[in-house]
Amino acid sequence: MNKQQKHVRVDTLRRELDGIDSVIIAENKGISVTEMQTLRGAVRAAGGKVRVVKNTLARLSVKGTSLEVASDRLVGPVLIAFGPDIVGPAKAILKVAKDMPKLVVKGGAISGKVIDADGIKMLSELPGKDELKAMFLGVLTAVAQKFVGTLAAAPRDFLSVLAQREEQLKEAA
Repeated sequence: MNKQQKHVRVDTLRRELDGIDSVIIAENKGISVTEMQTLRGAVRAAGGKVRVVKNTLARLSVKGTSLEVASDRLVGPVLIAFGPDIVGPAKAILKVAKDMPKLVVKGGAISGKVIDADGIKMLSELPGKDELKAMFLGVLTAVAQKFVGTLAAAPRDFLSVLAQREEQLKEAA
């Protein structure tokens, strides 16, 4: 690979990582092409991407970004996974790693902070952005539903009192 090709690869990866503030780094030593395709497909389905890049090129790509803190983990044969919502790729990698003992999660970075493999595992147990949005929307609609129920309670209770009084008057007559 000549110098021009290296510059193109660095620029391409830098563009892909633009706006991404979290990355997962895993060791991929001994992973077959079929296993790598399985991993890429799982991460892609979760809304992320997987890239296998030379470590020096990866370090150059993240230089000056919040991901630079994880540069020391770019040692040996590694891959990087990333996406706008890092929870999805973390879940996908850990799920695939159960069937691929050669895939070892080394750690990563989130918002300028280094996280280890245990941090990635904890991250994968969190709900994703879509799940969090749905939960938040559920909370908001529950408040509105309770408010409407409270507003409807006064006339309903008043009608109930009138109906009971009507029954009392019928029994008395």
